Amino acid sequence: MVGDFPWPVTDDELVLDEALAVVMDACEPHGSNEDDYIRAAAAKLIVEAFNQGIRDPQILSHYALKALHEQQADRMNGGRLS
Repeated sequence: MVGDFPWPVTDDELVLDEALAVVMDACEPHGSNEDDYIRAAAAKLIVEAFNQGIRDPQILSHYALKALHEQQADRMNGGRLS
């Protein structure tokens, strides 16, 4: 689960934190710059899905992981669809 916080947080924040933790645990470490990029991109994707009404942290993390994987595949293919 998520770490302890020294201040009150809402259930929504805990869901977002848990989803982001799942994504970061699933990604292999690449170095701090790449990890920062992945964290920022995943957070944006998670919030996007959250704003669409998704509240399950596993579904949020799956949404972000799938989108990140598709972005990586696009970069590897030079932006071409395979």
